[in-house]
Amino acid sequence: MKKLYSLFFIAFITTSFCQAQQRQQVVLTAEDSVRNLIEALPEVREKDHVYDSLTNRRQNIIIRITPPDSAVAMYHVEAGYQGNNRFQPHFYFYVDLANNMIYIEDLERGDRTTLEEWRARRSRAKDQK
Repeated sequence: MKKLYSLFFIAFITTSFCQAQQRQQVVLTAEDSVRNLIEALPEVREKDHVYDSLTNRRQNIIIRITPPDSAVAMYHVEAGYQGNNRFQPHFYFYVDLANNMIYIEDLERGDRTTLEEWRARRSRAKDQK
C-alpha cells in the first residue's frame, strides 16, 4: 500500500511539474521575431557596444519597430543609437515575415534592396577600392 501511495505521489508531482513548465513558456509575438532577426544580423551586431569617444562610453544599438499598416505591408525597423536629445538611425530595414525576407534602404544608392544584394554591393565596392 505504501508503494502505491509513493507511486501516486511521484506521478502527481511529475505532472504538476510538467504543467508548471508549460505555463512558464513565453509566447513570441511577430515583433519579437522581427527583433530577433534584426539583432542576429552581423551588421547590427557589429554596431552594438561601439565605443563613443565623444561621450566616453559604449553605445548600445537601439531597435525601433513599426508594425505593418495599409501603406507599408512590412515591418519597418530602424536600428541606431539613442543620443541625449535624439535617435540616430544607422540602418533602415523592412521585414516581410510571411516571405521571410529582409530588405534594407541602401542610403548610398537611394533605393531599397534585399539584404543579400546590399551585402554584395558593399563587397564589390570594397574590392574596387
